[in-house]
Amino acid sequence: MANTPKKPTMAQTSNTPVADAIRTNSFASFKDGAFQQAGADSTLEAFARYAIEKCAGFPKDIPTEVKDEAYEGYRMRFDLLVPKKTYAVIDGHYVRATEEHMMAPNVEKIEIGVAYAYSYTSQEFGKLAQNRPALHGLVKMIREKCATYCSNRFTDLKRRANMILNEGKERNRTANKNFSEFVEEWFKTTAPDRVKSAGARGDSTANTKKFNEAKVAFMVKWNA
Repeated sequence: MANTPKKPTMAQTSNTPVADAIRTNSFASFKDGAFQQAGADSTLEAFARYAIEKCAGFPKDIPTEVKDEAYEGYRMRFDLLVPKKTYAVIDGHYVRATEEHMMAPNVEKIEIGVAYAYSYTSQEFGKLAQNRPALHGLVKMIREKCATYCSNRFTDLKRRANMILNEGKERNRTANKNFSEFVEEWFKTTAPDRVKSAGARGDSTANTKKFNEAKVAFMVKWNA
């Protein structure tokens, strides 16, 4: 039998009229589309101001619980955009369920969407690759797409918050880093963040220990 997902923490509204409207994104004209776009931008502006007010240090210093709560909201939206699908399990393979599959009581069926994909802990998700690779592939695809979507939306929010905080300030142009400074900054901040993010998505190649060892070896050679 398929792994039973934990109780979802997001609203399951993938098949509601509201969800259909969101996925359709219908515009009557450029005027109508521009009106809707401006509304979305106003929402982003208002939420960024809310985040600055409610979270001291935002967007530079963000508590884990604040980011987690925001990501839960982003996952709710992604769930509306990419609704769950029903698969039939045939000889260990997962195929989109047909009407015939749905009517057959002897065919195992499973609904896979955002809630299901995130019902696995990191450890359970890792084991799934060994125990049920076909299912792991489907779950991995959803988790990676959803993680990218959430990351992009959170980046939008932080960017807008920075714009608000910098309103009226004169921008000082900083000198470009030389290549050595770029390398050091990449190993210090960018690469570790990417390893951590990839590991959170279930990427088995994101080995923090191995990366740290490689980083030390590289920097020793680089600074020789």
